[in-house]
Amino acid sequence: MRSVPLRRTYSDFRGVDFANDPSLVLLSRSPDALNVWKNYKDTQGSCIETRPGYRELANFMSKINGIYFYNDKALIHAGTNLFLWENFPDTPTGTILKNNMNDAKSSFVIFNEKIYIVDGANYLVYDGTTLKDVSSDNPYIPTTTISRSPSGGGEPYQDVNVLQPKRKNTFVADGTSTEYYLDTTDITDVTEVKVNDIVVSDYAVNTSAGKITFNTAPTAPVLSGTDNVEITFSKVVSGYIDRISKCTKMVVFDRRLFFTGNPDYPNAVFHSGLNQPNYVSDLAYYQDGTDESKIKALVVGNNILWVFKEPSQERDTIFYHTATTDTVGKIYPNFQGNVSTGCYSDAINYKDDIVFLSKTGLEGISSNDISSQQLLSHKSSLVDNKLVNENNFDLSMMTEWNGYLLILVNSHIYLADIRQLYQSVNGYEYEWYYWRLENAQATILKEYKGNLFIGAEDGSIFIVKGTNDNGEIIESYWTTPMDNFGYGNKYKTTNKRGGVAKIKTIPNGKVKVAEKTNKVLADKFIKEFTSGGFDYNDIDYSNFAYTTSNTSNIVYKIKEKKFVELQLKFYSDELDKPFGIYDAIIEAFEGGYVKR
Repeated sequence: MRSVPLRRTYSDFRGVDFANDPSLVLLSRSPDALNVWKNYKDTQGSCIETRPGYRELANFMSKINGIYFYNDKALIHAGTNLFLWENFPDTPTGTILKNNMNDAKSSFVIFNEKIYIVDGANYLVYDGTTLKDVSSDNPYIPTTTISRSPSGGGEPYQDVNVLQPKRKNTFVADGTSTEYYLDTTDITDVTEVKVNDIVVSDYAVNTSAGKITFNTAPTAPVLSGTDNVEITFSKVVSGYIDRISKCTKMVVFDRRLFFTGNPDYPNAVFHSGLNQPNYVSDLAYYQDGTDESKIKALVVGNNILWVFKEPSQERDTIFYHTATTDTVGKIYPNFQGNVSTGCYSDAINYKDDIVFLSKTGLEGISSNDISSQQLLSHKSSLVDNKLVNENNFDLSMMTEWNGYLLILVNSHIYLADIRQLYQSVNGYEYEWYYWRLENAQATILKEYKGNLFIGAEDGSIFIVKGTNDNGEIIESYWTTPMDNFGYGNKYKTTNKRGGVAKIKTIPNGKVKVAEKTNKVLADKFIKEFTSGGFDYNDIDYSNFAYTTSNTSNIVYKIKEKKFVELQLKFYSDELDKPFGIYDAIIEAFEGGYVKR
């Protein structure tokens, strides 16, 4: 053997690599890590450590379909109930605002200091005191025709509001005519008539003809050509209100609300009036591609509204809308992007990266310049093997928290880290971490004031905080690659003096080390080291601040002879015993050639 040992240093940890054979993984990555991350707020990403746990704040007894926080209160959509949690996050006290919500995922946005909600059956508004259907919250009444003569004509002015049946016509009276014809027939009723700004009632209505007959002809206006008769009437059009109430997704873009997710209009995007969530024109919608594939997500980024559709044989999967002005005002024409990969579940703006989940993983649009060709850049090669094979992958959802992009599926969370980019054949990709929330039954993730909240299948609301999972152990570990120390054709023997790891001194923390070699056929770690200064559970660290300066070195002695490859595992499997590690060093001596 040579007297100079072969030294391996595992440091500058980057994330997991589920894509490659463990012997081909970079020394800075792990082929198998669970429930660890980089806490940038604490250590600026210089070490990996056990993730925070979660604890239950409340249980609403039915599946959590939506969460929205505002002014230290919370709106909780659980099952068919919408609950106002007034004293959030304490034990809930509050009010059930609505008990016949749609039992499906809902979408919330705040606009003009009011909260708007769609759930696939309702379009609601909450002003902090009262919850109403938008159609009953003083919806805008458009004037559809102006400068109309009693017999008809005039100029089209505003479009019909699909949120309510009322509309107005204004006329220029001629002083002799008593019959006034509206711009449509088969009306429902007339709700108000004004002549020279005075409400009158001396008239009869023919609803089928859309005609109002005055007992006395309205006088001509003082100023010739000025509208002086205003008729407000209703016409119920079947399905109009459903255009919006059946939507499931909603975003704010260019001071308007945009809606989609209506199963009756799978390729349609609707929008409200400018600063008018209570006005949706019957013409204010766009059809993005064919109705063969439905829209899966709306994302706003770089002054563009991105529309992501599911895969289809037409390959019309990504569209974008930008604001432009024509003779009727602002419009939002659609353009088809130069991308044919479909969106399988969700899309998000992650720190100005527009990304979406395809059948093969996370994709990013490499250019926001709509005048150039948009190219895809794959972002998840390191975790695709596990991610895309998840059951219900098509139900995945994404959110951003603590600088990470979180993908939730089957109570598993995949964390993408844009602060750690690497160059692959696909372009710049993210580093990744992997968590399991064993008992959470998570359906929704929601960030509020830097905290992460979990909504669960059984109605629980959890906050991500603490050192256990609602009283249960957090199993966390980091494994090194299967390492041949640069000599795959030679035997090695470990240095009997042991290895050294620089660990983070977490209050009440504990770390264990195990190892395995190629000599073990079973995929398990057969040795555990808890001596020689390694197990520091009995040391009182309560006086240490939770900062990067509080570190300690531990020694772990491994005695292995004639091995080819060796792998280490740093882990915690005890209640309230997190661990953190900055780096680890191990030495071995080179031996003879491997014999067949």
